[in-house]
Amino acid sequence: MIYSEFIMDYSKLKKFHGKIENAHKVEEGKNLSCGDEVTLYFLFDGDKIADVKFEGHGCAISQASTNVMIEQIIGKTKEEALQIMKNAENMMLGKEFDGNVLGPIVNFYDVKNYPMRVKCFLLPWKTLELALKSEG
Repeated sequence: MIYSEFIMDYSKLKKFHGKIENAHKVEEGKNLSCGDEVTLYFLFDGDKIADVKFEGHGCAISQASTNVMIEQIIGKTKEEALQIMKNAENMMLGKEFDGNVLGPIVNFYDVKNYPMRVKCFLLPWKTLELALKSEG
């Protein structure tokens, strides 16, 4: 079932929604095929991700994916966050992934069976990757 209770609950979560005025990094991502948009705001403490908020709109999957991603990367190093991102991407693409690294993100596993929805799930993750790889 693509719209599980987990996805619906996380799609409505407001905890990470908002803007960080003094953000160290701001990255925008858009899914042109469906109109989903996300802007991620990052605060770093050295190599650690201290806080992340987002603005944007989109379907339940992109919103839920963004919320779960943020929940999982706060407090992690940039390298750890990129490792989580790579495993999430691999899961969506049907490649080998480490469920221990993903934690609750594995609740999105069935989304991979809906090719048009994979982009929705990956939008925040690709935006995270751009932000962290350009951060240096």
